[in-house]
Amino acid sequence: MKNGCQAIEKKESQSGKLDESKSKKAFNPLSNIPAPKKKTPYKIFDDLVLILIILSSIILAVDNPLNDPNSSFMKLIGFIDISFTCVFFIEALIKIIAKGFFYNNMGPIKPYLSNVWNMLDAFVVFASLLDLAFMISGVDMQSMKALKALRALRALRPLRVISKNEGMRLVVNALLASIPSMTNVLLVCALITLIFAIMGVNFFKGAFFSCNQAPNGDKIDLSKIDTKQDCLDQGGEWISADWNFDNTLTAMLTLF
Repeated sequence: MKNGCQAIEKKESQSGKLDESKSKKAFNPLSNIPAPKKKTPYKIFDDLVLILIILSSIILAVDNPLNDPNSSFMKLIGFIDISFTCVFFIEALIKIIAKGFFYNNMGPIKPYLSNVWNMLDAFVVFASLLDLAFMISGVDMQSMKALKALRALRALRPLRVISKNEGMRLVVNALLASIPSMTNVLLVCALITLIFAIMGVNFFKGAFFSCNQAPNGDKIDLSKIDTKQDCLDQGGEWISADWNFDNTLTAMLTLF
């Protein structure tokens, strides 16, 4: 009996302490604020690479193919671009060594190419390395269309910002997941446009023609022209406007 009373008193004292701690948290405005998360070295590394990608995108925007390639400014831009290419290659190489390229035995740590965003990163880095290799070898990039297209792939570099930013990745994934629903919305919009296009053809077919001055013809008195035949008799050209309702397809494009 005595042991039972002691157990009851112990439970009541514990519940009293819990209630007291809850009341302190309820009246303390700072108690519900989560503690700041410490950035891991991996997160700091990704943030640094993100800053470099943004700077590299700015350099790409500043670069102009019409500028003199022998000017000091363009030489500086080229040197900075080469530096960024080397940094991004080292970044990809570090991740490949740490995670493996295609396969690894590290359990929850997946290999580098198992992530679609890493595939995008690898493609952009590989294209930049090829561009750098051709430039160092002295190949004339301007005379070969295939190599010019390879150099244009540098424009994909800003897409790497998405792969480094979790919020942007969520937005892109949400957009991709909503494509089936967006298809249904587009079909409904197309049906509504088709309805109004058919109505426009019924009301305005042939109403957008006008009489224009022929290139080598005499001057036309437009005040005397009411029909197509009047226009042709005076040597004019009976031409329809670019956007008209002469057929359903053109009418849909006009409404769009």
